[in-house]
Amino acid sequence: MTTPGKLHDNRLPRYLPHVQHPDVLQMGLQPLQPSHWIEPDNDWARYYSNRCTQRQALGECVYRTLPASHAAQVELAGLLREHLCTAHAGLYREDGDGLIHLLEDQPLPAPGHEPLWHCSLWVADDLLILQQLDGQYALTAASLACPSAWRLEEKFGQPLALIHAPIPGFDTELTPRVTRFFNHLKPQQPVQRLNWSLQTTTGLCQREPRTLAPDADTPLFYRCERQTLRRLPGSGAVVFTIRVYVHPLETLLAFEGAGAALFAAVDTTPPDMARYKGFDRIAPALANYRKRWIEASQ
Repeated sequence: MTTPGKLHDNRLPRYLPHVQHPDVLQMGLQPLQPSHWIEPDNDWARYYSNRCTQRQALGECVYRTLPASHAAQVELAGLLREHLCTAHAGLYREDGDGLIHLLEDQPLPAPGHEPLWHCSLWVADDLLILQQLDGQYALTAASLACPSAWRLEEKFGQPLALIHAPIPGFDTELTPRVTRFFNHLKPQQPVQRLNWSLQTTTGLCQREPRTLAPDADTPLFYRCERQTLRRLPGSGAVVFTIRVYVHPLETLLAFEGAGAALFAAVDTTPPDMARYKGFDRIAPALANYRKRWIEASQ
């Protein structure tokens, strides 16, 4: 984790969660200092462009809100603005009701009539809001430009249990724990977790399920999600942020033991989860990387 205000160079992976947590199905929640809530780097322009492009092309499949979420959106925009101008004052500056991204010399919009959309343009992270509806936390607002093999239109308005229903083992192993966690999350105690997967393109937006089997010589990419959860003190809503990182798989060679840990994690993943993650589909390409890395280490 980097010091607030210092910019990470995104040419190499920032996180390698498979090294610390090879089990792909685990909550892995860690306490988070509020000053580390959002972690900017030198790649913001790519994410800004992707968000605008995806909304223009996909509309409500990228940005969607329920009227009941409006107060939480406004509260989130205010909290995010304060955070960026305080923890990252060298990168953001107030500009009327909006901001200026100093690295890109880019004016950023004020919250306006779409608070969640406009404040999502300030950062690289996707921003989602969860609120209690009929006694269950449900997805009530989202600016989602970097989904990892899921579609907003299929999850929007759904409670957490249904949102995660396709994940093997989630219902029996994690749903009770997630429910308890949400019920006890305090505004002053945000948390983060990391998730990882493998993909065959550099694309940030991965809406489609992974179905096609690539050739053995297909390049692979390491996709990491840094997720944070933070309760808004006024509305009581929970903000879920998702920052996606995508790097060529060979960049893991820069980190001692990361390649071996990756293959160990893949090899020990239960079959149903391996199929969900697509490890079986990309097995020939993975075998090619394994062979090359073994040869390089000899």
